Amino acid sequence: MKKTTIFGLIVVFLISLSFPISSYAEVKQQTVTHVVLVWLKKPGNKAMRQQFISISKRLDDLPGILHRHVGEVMASERQVVDDTFDVAVTATFKNKKALQAYLDHPRHKEIIHQKLKPMINRVVIYDFAGQ
Repeated sequence: MKKTTIFGLIVVFLISLSFPISSYAEVKQQTVTHVVLVWLKKPGNKAMRQQFISISKRLDDLPGILHRHVGEVMASERQVVDDTFDVAVTATFKNKKALQAYLDHPRHKEIIHQKLKPMINRVVIYDFAGQ
């Protein structure tokens, strides 16, 4: 009985050696978060902020998005907080490839270039990988 158990453990060990170490890394892919800060051509204009948010929400259901949120700036008295922008968007993706597919999607390109870009004075984008 002990020989069978030891033999089984050896077989399992040998099989596990046949899987490359990168397989684990592929299974545990890092999510990617896309952060967009927007300064509008009419800073502080509530109607323009709401228009931007409404149009931006048309991107919520594009493939590859795990989570997406858009909203207007929250005023802060804390000196470390930059509250000079008007609207922010965050979107989380399964991986870098999913982010790129989102950026390349025809609806994303159309809405950004035809609807949102004309409203924008300045934009800053941060992309980062999560654990």
